[in-house]
Amino acid sequence: MKGAKPKHDAIRRGITDAYGLAAKTDAAGVLMPEDIALDPVQSEIWAWLCPPVNSFSEQDIPTLRLLTYWHAVAEQAQQAIHSEDGRINIFDKIGVKPYKTPDGREVPLVRKNPALTILKEASSEIRALSDMLGLSPLARSRIGLMDATTVKTAADTASMFRSIDAAYELPAEVVDVSDAD
Repeated sequence: MKGAKPKHDAIRRGITDAYGLAAKTDAAGVLMPEDIALDPVQSEIWAWLCPPVNSFSEQDIPTLRLLTYWHAVAEQAQQAIHSEDGRINIFDKIGVKPYKTPDGREVPLVRKNPALTILKEASSEIRALSDMLGLSPLARSRIGLMDATTVKTAADTASMFRSIDAAYELPAEVVDVSDAD
C-alpha cells in the first residue's frame, strides 16, 4: 500500500454502526440521464453501476457518464478482438511477406490489433474513474481513511494551548547554581 499507513486509533466518519454495514435509508442517488437511456449498451452499464437506490450525488454524474462511456468502448473493443469462431485475434493480417516458407506457403504480414490499444486505454480510464467514485475496494478503503480523524479533537487542541499559556504564566524561579555544589 502506498502512502501513509492508517493510524491504529483512527475513527472513520459516516459509519452508522460498528461494522459500517447499515444502509442509509435517505439516499436515493442519481437517475439515468435520458441520452444514456436511449443507448442500449450504455443504459445497461449505467443500470449495473447505479441501481435504482445508490449513493451517488449530482456531482458524480459527469464522472459516471465517462465511466459508462469507457465501459461501452471497452466492450466494443473486446468484440472487435474476438473472431467469428470465438478465438481472440491479437494480430491483424495486413499483407503477405515477399518470401514463402520451404513448403511453399505464404508468410502473413501482421500487426498488433488496434483494438488492443483501445482496450488498454479504456481499462486504465475505467480504473481511474472507478477509483474516483470509490467503486473499488481499495478506493473505498482510501475514502474511509481520508475521512478518518485521530482521537484528538478541537477540544484537545484547545486544552493543549491552554496548558501552553498556563506554562508561560508560572512564576519564575531563580536557581542559584553555586548553592547546588
